[in-house]
Order: sequence, then C-alpha cells, then structure tokens
Amino acid sequence: MTRLFLLLAFVIGAIAPAVAQEGGGADREAALADIRAMVDGASGDSALVVAITDRDRSIMVAAHGYADIDRGIAATADTRFAIGSISKSFAAVALMQMADEGRFDPDAPIARYLPDFQVRSRYAPITGASLMSHTSGLPNYLANVASMRFLVTALSGFEPRYAPGEHFWYSNSGYQLLGYAAEAVDRRPFPTVVQRRILDPLGMTATAPQIDDRQRRQMATSYERAPDGDLVVAPWFEYIAADGAIVSNAPDMTAYARMLLARGGTPKGRLLSDRAFSRMITPVRDDYGYGFDIAEHGEMLSHTGSIAGFQAYFAVHLEQGLGIVILGNGPADRALRERIVARLFGIGPKPVPDLTWRGVESFAGHFVGPGGKALEFRPGPSGDLLMDDGATVLPLARIGREGWGAHLTPAGPRAFLFFRDVSGAVSEVVEGDATFVHADVPRAPMAPASYGPFVGRYSAHGEEGPSVRIYARGAKLVLSYADSSLPVPLAEDGAGHFRFETPAYAPERLQFDTVAEGKTQRLLLNGVPLYRIELP
Repeated sequence: MTRLFLLLAFVIGAIAPAVAQEGGGADREAALADIRAMVDGASGDSALVVAITDRDRSIMVAAHGYADIDRGIAATADTRFAIGSISKSFAAVALMQMADEGRFDPDAPIARYLPDFQVRSRYAPITGASLMSHTSGLPNYLANVASMRFLVTALSGFEPRYAPGEHFWYSNSGYQLLGYAAEAVDRRPFPTVVQRRILDPLGMTATAPQIDDRQRRQMATSYERAPDGDLVVAPWFEYIAADGAIVSNAPDMTAYARMLLARGGTPKGRLLSDRAFSRMITPVRDDYGYGFDIAEHGEMLSHTGSIAGFQAYFAVHLEQGLGIVILGNGPADRALRERIVARLFGIGPKPVPDLTWRGVESFAGHFVGPGGKALEFRPGPSGDLLMDDGATVLPLARIGREGWGAHLTPAGPRAFLFFRDVSGAVSEVVEGDATFVHADVPRAPMAPASYGPFVGRYSAHGEEGPSVRIYARGAKLVLSYADSSLPVPLAEDGAGHFRFETPAYAPERLQFDTVAEGKTQRLLLNGVPLYRIELP
C-alpha cells in the first residue's frame, strides 16, 4: 500500500458528511461507493481489504492487491490476516466476562492470579485494570521473552516510576500478563479461552486465536519495506500471547463489531453485561479504556494492529451503529485509512506523519559540522547518494527511509541519518556523535565526548529483533528503531544508564556495558540484551 494521491479521494475524505445516520439511504450508498473507489484506486501490490457493517449485517467489502504477490493470488473478503494489537480487546472482553462471573476482579492486584509476579514498588500494587488501560507503569515490550510465560519472571524486580493509574504508557508486556492471568482463572491455555468465550459464540469460524505454523499457508503472505523501499517478505514467527496473536478475516471481524455495537449483546444472549461493557469503554488515561482507544464522547471505539508485516485497523461507532475493519499485509497507508474512516463516520481525517519515500535528489545539500568540517551530498550515477568530505567521495546505499550508509570502507561502516524541517527539506545530517547542519542553519551544539563509546547499531538475534541505532543529535544521545526518522532523545540516569527524555515517567530503560576497543558491546533495553553489530 502506498499513499493515495487521487484528488477526488482527498476531497471526499476531507469534507464529505458521515455515512449515517441510522436508516442509510442515498447518503450511505454514496459514502460506501466513495470508500470502494478509494480502495479500488489504492496503489501498490500488497493487500487492502475494507469491510463495513451496521448493527445487523455487513454492508460493504472491498479488496485491493494481492494476498501473495509472487504467486499472483488476489486478496478477497475471505483472506485471513494477523490483526496484531486489535487482539488486546479480545483479552479485555474475556477478562470482563470472568469479572461478570465473579472470578476476576479488575481492581485486585494481578499478583492474586500470578503469584510469581513480584515487582519492586513503593506504590500500590499493579491491578488488572491498570494493565488493561496501559497505566501499570510496565515497559512496552520484552522481545526476548514475548509470547513466553517466562515474561512473568523476567519482570520480577522491575521498579515502576509511578503509581498504577497515574500515567498512560502503552505496554504489550502488560497485556501478555493479562493473558497469563486469564489462563490461571479459566484453567486453560489463553488461545482456548478466546476460542470458547468469544470466537465460538460469535461464529467466528475463520478466526484463529494464535499464530502458528498451521496457519501459515492459510494466511496472506506479509510484507515489509526494505531499506531501498522495495517490498520483501516479512519474517515469519509463531505467536500465542494475548497482546497480538489473533488471525482473522473481514466477515469474522464484522461479526465482532456487531457484538460491540450491541454493547456486548448477541442474538444468542449477552457476551458481556452492560455494566462490564460500560467499564470497558470508559476512558482511564489518554482516552484509552480497556483494549480500545475511546473517542467521540465515548461513542467510538478503535484500535490499530501491527505484527510481522501485517497492518490492521478496527473501529465501531456506537451512536451511528457502524463498524469498520481495515486489513492489510504490507506497509499501511495511514493517510488513506484516515480518509476512509473520515468518510464513514464524518469526523474529519487526523493529521498523519509524512512517510513518503523521497527520491535521492531530496538528500542533496551542503552541511557543516564540528570544527567546520563540511559534507556535501549529491545524487550518484546509479541511483546512489554520493558523500563528498573534500578528501574522498563515498557512494552510499539506502539503509532506511531517511538513512544512507556505506558498508565497506577503510574506517568501517558509516551511517548518515537525515532530518527534515517542517517544509520537508533536509536541515541536519547525523553521523555517529557528530551533527552536520545545513549551511543556512545555525551551528548545532556538540555532544559530550563521553557519549562516543555508546554510539552504534545494536541488534538481537531472532525474527523480532529488535535492532536500534544509537547516535548523538546535537548535544543529546538519541535512539531510533528500524526507522531513523523517529528519533527518541535520551536522558542520563546514572553511569551508562539512560531513559527516554520525554515523558520523564516513561518506564523504558537503557544500560550500556562491556567496553572493548573503546566501544560498549552490549545494550540492555528494558533488560533485553542487544549487541553491537558493525553495520551502518
């Protein structure tokens, strides 16, 4: 999926009225036709499936692209995709069912159900409610133990920075704990909990509660963006944790939407009491309830999902009586998604980051760094980018949307990360601990020399990684994940220890250690070991 440039679709998404209004009619049909045109007009080969339902039935399904690009298998309404973090709402529904039964108390310490979960805290205990609302203070993700029961032990000794409920910090780890708590209450594996409590009652026969090798040939192939911008097959891995393991298709997800539009009701009886449903959709912090973002004065529930190259979006509007699911197997076109959602619900598209893959010409320019050292970048003859420092001209290969690098040089691998101003023009280039600014921009501050040993790329083996780059931008040490255009400034928190600079309460922690030849060889990210790898 790539950005949609059709002027008609932009105008539709920006100013058209809502689909409706109970009762449908001409406005609804026009809006559905507009949305179908947006899907049909989407560019790119990866799949995009959009399904819309009212309270009673599915009213539209549109598909674009391929479930498998290499084999030429077109995406259809029945194509199955991983839905990523939309799975979190299933975990919340299952636990609130147990609350209805008097078997789970959201306000009780989660250690009641997981006795081996023992964090070090001077605050009140972490509860199920704080985990479901992402206000527990736990870190986001521990890749080395994700989808493994050992996560409970791995978090032992963690010390939260704030009391449960005080701040919102998205935590996949928290939802994984909730899955293990649900297992303890129901005395069965979490995928079976979801199957028996939600999938079977709703007739979601095409949905699987876990990603495993049995599903692989029955799902769309997933794709991710390679450093040069091409689509490549995303790494495959099995996953069974509560934060993001569900595989589904458009018809099944619209059945789930209809249950939510009925506030927990189904034709065969209630899945959730009205009291439990109301608590689920009551915002706790930052407009998040239990498993859903909450908007439109409590009337709109939504969530995005991303895992292993799959991208998804789900929303229901309780007042309008409409639900939508957007499923894909490649990079998400967020601008297109916002226009579709705006056209359906009439709420106006949200601003989204500009994720355009710009051409090599946009990186050209003259930049000045420490001690007056200058770098000039210009397009090369073979689609590469040439770096000229006055002494040598070095051809660079693309290593990300905003990054270029050289793998084999006498000085070792080199990586140049580019940053743009609000106009989209490159204003800064960073290499390691040196910042080079455009000749027309004031000189950047210098990073402390003590940051030098930390700078580099760190990776963990395995399908999920992660892989991060540590560099200095101006006077600050900065982290970026796979995409160099999303920098996270760091603040010192002791010798070799750092935290996210903002917000100050963020639980994510970094520790550098094991110095060899003047460089730290290991980075512990929330306790997950990443190791220096000599790649740009």
